[in-house]
This record gives sequence, C-alpha cells and structure tokens, in this order.
Amino acid sequence: MRLTVVVGSIFTFVLVDNVVSTLLYVQWSGPNSFLDDILDFDIRRSVLDLWMVLLVRSCLLFGASVGVLMNQQDGPKRVASLDTLVVLIGLTMLSYALAKLLIFSEMGALMHDPWFLSFFSWTCISAMGSVFFWKLLSNADVASSGVGERERLVDGGEEEEREEEGEMRGKEVKQKPNSGATLGRLLSYCKEDTGLLSLAFFFLLLSAVCEAFIPYFTGKAIDGIVIHKSMEYFIKPMIILTVLALVSSVAVGFRGGVFSLTFARLNIRLRNLLFRSLMHQEIGFFDANHTGDITSRLTSDTTQVSDLISQNVNLFLRSFVKAVGFFIFMFGMSWKLSLVTIMGFPYIAVLSKLYGEYYKKLTKEVQTSLAQANKVAEETISAMRTVRSFAGEDHEAKSYYAKLLEVFALNKKQAVAYTFFMWSSCISELALQVAILFYGGHLVVTDQMSGGTLISFVIYELELGECLESIASVYTGLMQGVGAAEKVFEYIDRKPKRTLDGQEAPDILQGLVEFKNVTFAYPTRPETNVLKNVSFSVQPGEVTALVGPSGSGKTSCVSLLENFYTPQNGQVLLDGRPIEAYQHGYLHSKVALVGQEPVLFARSVQKNIAYGLPGAPAEVVVAAARKANAHDFICSLSKGYDTGVGEKGTQLSGGQKQRVAIARALIRNPSVLILDEATSALDAESEHMVQQALNAVMENYTVLVIAHRLSTVQRANTIVVLDDGVVAEQGNHDELMDLHGLYYKLIQRQMLGSDSTTEPPRPFLELPRHQEEDEDESSGDENVPRY
Repeated sequence: MRLTVVVGSIFTFVLVDNVVSTLLYVQWSGPNSFLDDILDFDIRRSVLDLWMVLLVRSCLLFGASVGVLMNQQDGPKRVASLDTLVVLIGLTMLSYALAKLLIFSEMGALMHDPWFLSFFSWTCISAMGSVFFWKLLSNADVASSGVGERERLVDGGEEEEREEEGEMRGKEVKQKPNSGATLGRLLSYCKEDTGLLSLAFFFLLLSAVCEAFIPYFTGKAIDGIVIHKSMEYFIKPMIILTVLALVSSVAVGFRGGVFSLTFARLNIRLRNLLFRSLMHQEIGFFDANHTGDITSRLTSDTTQVSDLISQNVNLFLRSFVKAVGFFIFMFGMSWKLSLVTIMGFPYIAVLSKLYGEYYKKLTKEVQTSLAQANKVAEETISAMRTVRSFAGEDHEAKSYYAKLLEVFALNKKQAVAYTFFMWSSCISELALQVAILFYGGHLVVTDQMSGGTLISFVIYELELGECLESIASVYTGLMQGVGAAEKVFEYIDRKPKRTLDGQEAPDILQGLVEFKNVTFAYPTRPETNVLKNVSFSVQPGEVTALVGPSGSGKTSCVSLLENFYTPQNGQVLLDGRPIEAYQHGYLHSKVALVGQEPVLFARSVQKNIAYGLPGAPAEVVVAAARKANAHDFICSLSKGYDTGVGEKGTQLSGGQKQRVAIARALIRNPSVLILDEATSALDAESEHMVQQALNAVMENYTVLVIAHRLSTVQRANTIVVLDDGVVAEQGNHDELMDLHGLYYKLIQRQMLGSDSTTEPPRPFLELPRHQEEDEDESSGDENVPRY
C-alpha cells in the first residue's frame, strides 16, 4: 500500500476517533463535563480518563505519520523499530478499559448505561485499531521508498540511480522469510497424512475435554467433604474423576504416538525433497558450498525441524484446546475474574513473541556455527591419512575445539535469554494469580460469588497458567524449528543456475568434438578466465592429447565437455550440436571420463562398475571388467564382484581403483573416452596394468588424453598445447618438435631435465617391461589399502 494512502487512512481514523470519542464522552457526562470532571474527578464515576487515552492514541499515530511524511526514506524503518512498544501501549489501553469496566460494574446501574458501554467498546476497538494502523505505516516503505529514493537520486546521475535501484531490488529478493508462512508450508507437507492427523486430533479433543472437567469435579468432591460432609457427595465425583483420568491417559498415549508417526513421515519427505534438489544443482553450487554445510542441512537441520515441529505442534494443540475449555468454564463461573485473566494474557504473549524472535535469530547462528564445526570435522576425517602423515592431529583437534567454543558462546546467549524469559514469565503469572486472588476475595466478601466457586476458579486459573506457559514455550520451540526449516527450504527452493534440459538423443553418434572460440571462467572466480578463445577439434576414432603446464586449462576443457559448466563465450560441440542440447543421461552414456583419482562409492565392485545402470546384467559387468583388465583381480577378492570397496575405494589399491573406473566408463560403450591423467598418480607396476587396459580399448573410441607425462602422447594423432588458457601450439609430435616452441621445451625439461636433447623421448604408450602380475594384487589381504 502506498505511503500517501496509508497516511490518509491514519488521518481519517484519528479524526473519526476524536469525533466519536468526544461525542460519546459529552453524551455520557453532559455539556459541561470537561470542567466538572477536571475539578472533581472520580475514577468510579467519570470517564475522563478514557477520553485522555484518546489523546495518547492520537498523538502516537499523528506524530508518526507526520514524521514519516517528512522523512520518507528512513521514517517507516524507525516506525517499525517501535512496533513492540506500540503493541504494549495498545494492550495497556485495552487493559485499562477492561479495568474501568470492572470498576463501573461495582456501581450497579452505571454498568448498564448504553452510552458508557458504547464509549467502553469504542475505546477497545480504537486501541486495537491504533496498533493496526501503526503496522500499516511501518510496512509502507516498500511501495513508497522507490519514489522517495528516485527523487533523491535525480541530482546524483542516472548511473548512481541504476546502481542503487539494483541494490534495492537485491534487498527485496533477500527479504526475511515469514515465520508463519514457513510453518504453514511445513504443515502443508503433511497433507498426505490427513487421516492420521484427524485421528490424532480426535484423541487430542478427547483428552482435552476430559482434562477440562477434572478441576470441575475436583471442586465438587471438595464441596462434598467441606460443605455437604457426605461420602455420597464425595464418592460420585471421585468415580467420575477416575474415569476421566483413565480416558485422558489412553487418549494422550494414542495422540502422542500418531503425532510422532506423522512427523517422522514429514522428516522423510523433507530429506527426500532436499536431496533431490541438491542432486539437480549445477556443479558450481558444490564448488561454492562446502560438503559439511550441505550434509549439516541434510542431517541435523531436517531432524531438528521434524522433531521440534512434532513436539511443539502436539503440545500447542493440546494446550490451546485445553485453554479454550478452561476459559469457557472460568467465564461461566465469573466473567469479572475472567476479564482479569484476559488482561494479563496479552503481556505474556508479547514477552513470548519477543523472546521467540530473538531465540530464532540465535538458533540460526547456532546452526551456522555448528555447520562450520561439522565442516572441519568432515574435512579432517575424510583426509585422515594426510592429517596423520603431517602429524596434524593436535592442530585439527584445536581447530575443531575452537569452532565448538563459538557454538558454546552462542549457547550461553541462549541460556541467558531463556533465564530472563523464565523470570519475566513467572513474575507475570504470579502477578496475575495475585490479582485474581485479590479481586476474587473482594467478590467473595461482597457476596458476588461463593468461596467454593472461587476455589474452582483458582484451580482452573492454575491449569490455564500451565497451558499459557506451554504455549509460550511452544512458540520458542516452533521458532527454533522454523529457523532450521528456513535453511532447509533455502536449498529446496534454490533453482539451479543452469538446467539439464537438453532433448537431443540421436541413434548414432560419431564422436566429433569441437571447441569453438571458448572463453570460460569458474563461477566461484568469475573475474579470472581460465580459457581464452580456445578452438580445437577431436576427430572421430582418433587420439587427441591436451598438454601444457599446470593451470593451463586442460581439466577445464574436460569439465566443459562433460557439461559441468557453460562457457561465457563460444561453444563446445559434439557432432555439430552444442553439448547442452543433448539429454543428460544420453550425453554421459556417450562421453565417459576416467580421472586421475577416480572416486568409488562404498558399495560392491559390481555396483561401482554398473553405477548409473542399475539394470545392467552380470555378464555385461564382467565383459567391461575384462576389457579394463580388472576381471582377474576382482575374482581374487573375498566375495568377487560382491566385495565392498570401502569408502572412496580405500579397500583397493590405486591400480585396482583405476581399472574399476575404466570398467565403469567402458560398460556404457561410449563414443568419446576422456582420460584425465589416468595413470599419472600410479606406481610403475600399477601403471603398467592400467596402461595395458587402455591400450586394448583406445582403438575403438574417440579419445581425448590429458597428460603431464609428455612421453605418453608422442603417437597421438593431434597434440593441443595449452598455455595460460590459450592454444599455444597444435599438431603431431614431429611437427611440434620441429617448431622448437613450448612443447619442445616441456619435452626437454620433463624427460631430460635440461635444455639440450641427448636422446629421444619414449614413444607413445611404449612402456618398460614389468612383471606379468601386479605385486599390489598378490602381496597380502585384498582388504588392506594399497598404494
């Protein structure tokens, strides 16, 4: 709503409030009422104090509106910062009006005067209306600030205006999530469990109704002893009490069990949605977010959401239904004492809201800090061999402890906040109980209610206090769960910056790869181009080698060919079509990668080879293993193809892992085979076994080889030399050697360690003789890691 409309509405409301309140006051007190009431004010007979409350309302709204009009940029924010104070003022006005009603109720006929009742009702409505219009004013900044900001920036130039408007749009996108909307969304995931929730709500109502009657019949039992002094009047209420307690206990058990089951299903849905969303994010997302942060969302945050929501929704519904039942009984016993109870409840609610918002903020900070600690732990444990080899155990332990201390510092803030909240909550409840006893005693003394009724009312009030306390704690718990849920939804709602929505899936793929004027920078470093106008082609059925110094862009070419990223300029083509035009599954069945350090999953050898092809027959798996020269060592394992390889394949040697990775690539019968440093990290014996596997299959595919060991690329059909992201040279081995350029220098430095050539490098794929069997495979237990 625009600021001018809001301010106009407020001025209209203030005017109507003044006119109506003054007319009602004059009608009640007479034409000379102001002077008479000022000179002889009696709180029991005059309503001048209610009229004075009108001035407070008018000054608040009118002053705030004028201030916002004078400062449209910062005014609404300043008004919003006083929201809680204004709510307290409005509640105080309402409570004072209710107190005035109780005072006039003591005067008999005055209580039934229609003008007083009208004045009282209008005061209550206006008090709440003031809070409502204040909220409108504080939220008017979105519609109005654009106008005010634009006017302010006219003199500053169009460029500055565009920049600041862009910042404003960014801020609007990152608006704070609404807690109510987040909670509603969580509950919407339970739609499939409507039947279970209906059953749980039935048991909830049953237990609440039974518990609502227990104080009533307790009072009856006491009356039977104290007033009637008869066992007959005592036994009958006791029997009813026993039945009510039994039924309530059974209903509570069923209710708790059904709620737990329902929200366990919610946990499963959240984790499923989150994991599916993660699986469809672009690779750049995983470059920018640490594994520990992601797994923390997937494990601890989702569990916290379901547990807290389950416990607190259950508790809130039970407490709310019981509170409604108790209040109905209380109002039937004494509407006057019930008004006293109403006067205290809003203040407890405001305290709970303030504490809940602060606790929600702290919970988010705790979750973020805990994710950082989990990141350190996950990174350290996953690289434990490296930590041990550099004696870094104590350093990592200190780093983890430092992160835990940050979490503990936030936990201390939570504890202090909880302490102050409990103090204020308990004091508020005690003040309410004292007020009820004091006023109830007055009503008993003046014969407006009986002592027995007061005792029953006090019992109900104590029960109602417990319900209100539960509701207050529920709000805190819900906010804690909502804080964790917002982090989960942040990932669930995240739309990948690039989608895998290609549709091309031709029956025949020749395997022609073309890089055309490709310029590329990683999303985490957009200012640094790792490829600069790169162009080359990989012909079908040929071997093309990418060589160059470290950091020249070789692996980046592989990432683009695998469609992990999108280049900023240029295209990567496969058979003349852009890589992104192919179906995701089809592309990765035709383009297979064998990396320098292949990652195996903690599953069986068979499942690793058939990864992504769950229906692959056993004979196809065996055939791929034979092509990869892996069948023999797999059969020698304790369970053959069903042997587990351990986390990341740690139960296999480097050569064994590499051959399993080759089999995983070959089982797809790809058209393009990418060998990214496939043997550079292996010892001589393991390299020999892996190279034998590659020699047997390379003739059947379009092959792109990335190598640091330049001796392995001499016989490649084409050698592309990259340097600092550009194609420095291109040709076969002899052509490049004749150029005496970068390739020639790399050959000299790597193979001979000098600038003069004294002997030719080893030919492509011509390796030294080795033993027929890999020593890694025959030198002990196959379950021990080999390197």
